Amino acid sequence: MTQVSASNQAPQRHPRMTDVCLVAHDIEKSARFYTEKLGFKLRSRMPGFADFEGPGVILALWEGPHLEENTGVPGRDPRGTGRSVMLACELESPAAVDRTYAEYRARGVEFYSEPKDFPWNARCAYFDGPNGEFWEFFAWYEGGEPGIASDNNHDEKRNR
Repeated sequence: MTQVSASNQAPQRHPRMTDVCLVAHDIEKSARFYTEKLGFKLRSRMPGFADFEGPGVILALWEGPHLEENTGVPGRDPRGTGRSVMLACELESPAAVDRTYAEYRARGVEFYSEPKDFPWNARCAYFDGPNGEFWEFFAWYEGGEPGIASDNNHDEKRNR
């Protein structure tokens, strides 16, 4: 991370995201879902907490009451506003979405539907995780991701 003194106005780099942490309502059930059905490898386990190694990111679970007890952050959104987290996994091709769908269905993952083609130039499949989050498996068709702003520092691999 670039350090900048108060007198130097050079821009700082943004912190690198390393983990995604989901608040779990039932940590045992959640741990089984991520290891047995999604194939994540358990990395660490403590009371009220578990994290898993996955491709490119660490997925963590923090049990709601344990989170609140230790940090003061409520373990549930009191507004009850619906979904707030989607975890998206980009696959190498639309055919890989179909293969992955079949593999995960065989493991017992229940999808909303079979993979479909969407107007944003992608093939996608969606399913729920055990903590209110939902997942997307997707792949871009020829031409890549539409709508990429030309003046940002977007990773070039996303615009295939």
